[in-house]
Amino acid sequence: MERILTIFLIGISFGSILFLLSAGLSLTMGLMRIVNLAHGAIFMVGAYVGLAVTNITGHFTIGLLGGAVAAGLVGLIMEAGFLRRLYKQESGQVLLTIGFIYIIMNVVQWIWGAKPLSGIVPGSLSAVIGIGDFYFPVFRFFMIGFGLLMAVLLWLFQDKTKVGATIRAGMDNRQVATALGINLKRLFTAVFALGSFVAGLCGLLGAPLMGINLQVGWDALLLAMIVVIVGGTGSVQGTLLGAMIIGLVDAFGKAYFPDIAYFAIYVALILILLFRPSGLLGRPFSIQKTAEEMTQSVTLSAKMPLSIPAATGLRKPGARQRLYRLAPFIGAACVLIMLGPLLPSFYLGMLTKVLIYAIFAISLDLMMGYGGLTSMGHAAFLGVAGYTVGILAVKEGIGLFWVLLPAGIVVAALISAIIGYICLRVSGTYFLLVTIAFGQLLAIVATKWYKVTGGTDGLVGIKRPDLGIPGFNLGPIGFYFLVFIALVVCFAVLYRIVTSAYGRALVGVRENEPRMRSLGYNTWRLKYVAIIISGTVAGVAGVFLAYYYGAMVPSTLAIEMSTAGMLMVILGGPGTLFGPFIGAIVVVLGENISLTYVPDRWPLILGGIFILCVMLLRGGFAPYLSRLYQRFRPEPARITDLGGVPDLGEVPDLRES
Repeated sequence: MERILTIFLIGISFGSILFLLSAGLSLTMGLMRIVNLAHGAIFMVGAYVGLAVTNITGHFTIGLLGGAVAAGLVGLIMEAGFLRRLYKQESGQVLLTIGFIYIIMNVVQWIWGAKPLSGIVPGSLSAVIGIGDFYFPVFRFFMIGFGLLMAVLLWLFQDKTKVGATIRAGMDNRQVATALGINLKRLFTAVFALGSFVAGLCGLLGAPLMGINLQVGWDALLLAMIVVIVGGTGSVQGTLLGAMIIGLVDAFGKAYFPDIAYFAIYVALILILLFRPSGLLGRPFSIQKTAEEMTQSVTLSAKMPLSIPAATGLRKPGARQRLYRLAPFIGAACVLIMLGPLLPSFYLGMLTKVLIYAIFAISLDLMMGYGGLTSMGHAAFLGVAGYTVGILAVKEGIGLFWVLLPAGIVVAALISAIIGYICLRVSGTYFLLVTIAFGQLLAIVATKWYKVTGGTDGLVGIKRPDLGIPGFNLGPIGFYFLVFIALVVCFAVLYRIVTSAYGRALVGVRENEPRMRSLGYNTWRLKYVAIIISGTVAGVAGVFLAYYYGAMVPSTLAIEMSTAGMLMVILGGPGTLFGPFIGAIVVVLGENISLTYVPDRWPLILGGIFILCVMLLRGGFAPYLSRLYQRFRPEPARITDLGGVPDLGEVPDLRES
């Protein structure tokens, strides 16, 4: 009995920290309807600054407040200086906060170094209390009490004060709140700063449990998102309930099932998604409305001048117009073919990497640019395909390319079908959160399953593709052309899909899903098929990535790889297919140049690219290149939009019988 009580108290104390960590994220999602992915990095600021202030002053309380104030200031600057300009561009807000993650983490490394630091337990709270044969730290009792106190204060603030009533009004109906004279901009800033302050407050307090290191920002973000999904957004009670459930599941899992304890919280997450997608006590705001808002910026950026006549119901172009439309792609293919034998080995390897990343980026573009499904777990499909190749090649001794390629693609397709089925239980911001959670889950599986995946050491020894031709060894040039052929095939398949009746219907779902449903379309099925196709093509990239590096590591499946793919899509231009290829060139070249001259500052530069892309380069490079190319069109006849908005009245009949 004493053991169960001790485990229960451990779970409650961890849940108290999770509540403080998640409360701010829940409020900002509930009111502002955005996902502040920098929330974990803000927590990390509170931990590092709090520890530094404590070491300088010698007072834990001053350090706690110092970390909270620093985190609040970071949140204030982020919202007032950047996010305020992007209220109606939710995908832009997501990208912006990703950029701040990289910037904050690199600045923290610049100041404090990469070495992990130890949390501080004040002397007055370092004693233990005996519970039978077990001893429980007084500091954990303090965590429980402090967490419950903050929960009560936040509940009173939200439900019993005039300011709280104003916040709830903004959550329920922004238009009415504005009509009543509520200054939503000021309200958004206050809530964002408050959420950041609370996250920073638990940075130093949670350090003994979560650690102080450069990875804690990602770890804290993932835990906060799981709590928010389970408890529901915009509700202090829901966040508290979700935090306690996750804390108890984690504690009892580690006590009784230590080998699989880390996965227990994901089981809880999946069960909640299957039976109550909006969370246990989430506020009843329109999730579908959020989904439509999140796709607005993608929709606008997808309106390119180059084009697909079939996508708009206009007249079929003649041979001259078709040649004009395909000329840039044919020219790019010719250039890539000529570069293969001419480039030195280093630059050939870099170009090969560009082609692999381009396959990955165009696969994400089908979901994000054409389907309006913003995913940040897309690297999961790339990673499982790569690991499939590695396991079969290294562990089973299978070397034939024509066996490994289909195996990787099939596994990626199966995983995308499973994850897609669960993720489509929700939409909008919830969809984004769940994709992140599944990507990180598979990265954890790759880390923990040491006997099969090699754990953190990775799976090494993957040899170049064996094409089954006696006496023929595939060299760097041959491998480059093999990747090039794969890119051409994937591009052609996706091009055919987006210009087909299905592709036009998918764009219709992106534009106005309620109207498509009213016309009799199974919009869920359209999106589900898009996820499977997208995951399958990403699997092709994963197969070649395994061959390119000769190894697979868990980070290949993690959020960092997914954000890189997302940046390529946005940087090049979503809804264009050719845009992500341009984005892949920019990202890969930028990474190589940065790692050559300023290797420690690449995350800082990458974060800056995210922010500049969102603030200055709306729609990516594709619109500007398309306008430039339009000047050379063969005749003044109207050239339709590659990612343009279809006339929904002309959408082909794909309805169920």
